[in-house]
Amino acid sequence: MPKFDPDQFSAAGLVPAFWNHTWDGGRNQPSGGVEWFATGPPNSGKTTLALRAAQIDMEVNNSRVVWRAATGSRSEWLPYAPVAHVCLPKGYDATARVVPKGGDRNSVGKEVPLEDVVRKVTHYSDVMDLNLNVLQDGVFHVVYPDPEMRGCQWVYEESDKVIDGVEFQHGDPVDHWWFGWALSLVERGPFDWTTWICDEVASLAREGVSKDQYATLQKVQLAGTAVEDFRKNGIIGLFFGHKDKHLHNLWTDRIRWRVAMNGTANPHGGSAPKGFESVPMEEDIASDLDIGEAVMYNEQAFTWPPITWPEISKPIHGELKIYLSEADRDTATVAGGVSV
Repeated sequence: MPKFDPDQFSAAGLVPAFWNHTWDGGRNQPSGGVEWFATGPPNSGKTTLALRAAQIDMEVNNSRVVWRAATGSRSEWLPYAPVAHVCLPKGYDATARVVPKGGDRNSVGKEVPLEDVVRKVTHYSDVMDLNLNVLQDGVFHVVYPDPEMRGCQWVYEESDKVIDGVEFQHGDPVDHWWFGWALSLVERGPFDWTTWICDEVASLAREGVSKDQYATLQKVQLAGTAVEDFRKNGIIGLFFGHKDKHLHNLWTDRIRWRVAMNGTANPHGGSAPKGFESVPMEEDIASDLDIGEAVMYNEQAFTWPPITWPEISKPIHGELKIYLSEADRDTATVAGGVSV
């Protein structure tokens, strides 16, 4: 990838301020962390934009990058495999399988040691161990959530964001771990540049989610309040999805930037995305963009010419599928959020 060139971007105080993070922005740019929500149809370049953003944040800000991983077929981070630190919950192993494209349709691929595909495989014992001891400055991390939710309940109970009915426990949907982790960042730090890349964010906090036995709605609300605190705690939240309406309003109301990808119209005229009162664009300028182009905007400004980013090649031909399984282990006990 090419090095970051701030001259590529227009709208001073919008995009340059987004990439060059500072704690003292004065009147001309925001201070602290920032966040965006990029929307567009499949194959509009969301994944490559996410990878480009990760590279810039590591290069310019020495940020700790966390890619939200999901077990199974999704491994869009694969282009960064040669430099990726894969973070697994303690007591779990990962089975990696390379499935080639083309050839025998019935092939299940080849099982390979994950250590042969990525730079490093490491384990964390709970959310605070991950944040304080495992995540490293200037490194690309692929983090798999802990099915046992270790440390999440402690962080929640020690916070001032208590909501009736919320409890993190083994047996919850594994994605609920991300709600506890987001809360741990704003409550316990470290309070410096941490970039969270969350693709398909609506699968985590979809609009219309209801209260259930796992308190999913309350946890979506809890994480939404954490997103609101990202800025003052040096957290960069990069969220991606197909449509703005799919993400819960408890999150969209707190995200200050949007990215309109190619292949769909940007909000313009009297329209505005959820959480915005208005937009500065009067015409549709995004529908005819090419793949690898997008318009970034907030309520005051937008980028034109559009932002661009390069295509990224994969280090292997095919797809990487990763599945977690329990390993033989000693049971860790959690005291004060740190496993002992």
